[in-house]
Amino acid sequence: MATSTITLMLSTKFTDKINQILPQTQCKSCGYKDCHAYAQAISEEKENINRCAPGGAHVIQQLAEITKKTVVTLDSNIQATDLHSTAVIDEQFCIGCTLCIDACPIDSIVGTAKRMHSVLNSLCSGCGLCLPPCPTNCIEIVPLNHAIEKNKPSSLKLMRLSQNKRSELWKGKYEIKQLRKEKSSRDHAQKITNDAVNPRLTQDKAKQIATAMKIARKRLIVASNT
Repeated sequence: MATSTITLMLSTKFTDKINQILPQTQCKSCGYKDCHAYAQAISEEKENINRCAPGGAHVIQQLAEITKKTVVTLDSNIQATDLHSTAVIDEQFCIGCTLCIDACPIDSIVGTAKRMHSVLNSLCSGCGLCLPPCPTNCIEIVPLNHAIEKNKPSSLKLMRLSQNKRSELWKGKYEIKQLRKEKSSRDHAQKITNDAVNPRLTQDKAKQIATAMKIARKRLIVASNT
């Protein structure tokens, strides 16, 4: 086996070990697209170990041990967050825009366009990625405790899990969503290719639209004369 292949395998294993330490909220607070990307940067010694906002001192300590680096405090440019958090939607102000659904990395928000959305508090990690895109500021991050349990009883299911189990849950949900997004991108690319290869399909669609517009104009004229 080539030396480069062995090095790559060892690097991958080290990255996976680091990734197991991270909480898997996929919150992007570290500046990377997900926990795995941050873990890879650490394993390649391209990034410091003190950029995990939800993990805080506990994760920094574990990362210091595995990387043989000095324990430091959380990066001053990163605002600490609480792992024991969850999102809550003020449903009276939700307009059903679906932007929060797209932003959630683990599919913990459900709903359809122009319909009220809800948070699955049995899953939500409280990462906060749903806050910036919300046009009505109707989402709030609150402590995951027995106070929230009264209004959101499903949150008890998550509270009963250890942090390791929560991380496994979030990681699995994130990977499922990524696979779905990748498939959607492939399908979209294939559709564009098919349309380019079969221009007749595009022409047929254009004719259908033109016919529909013509019918709509006729109906408008009839309606205006009655």
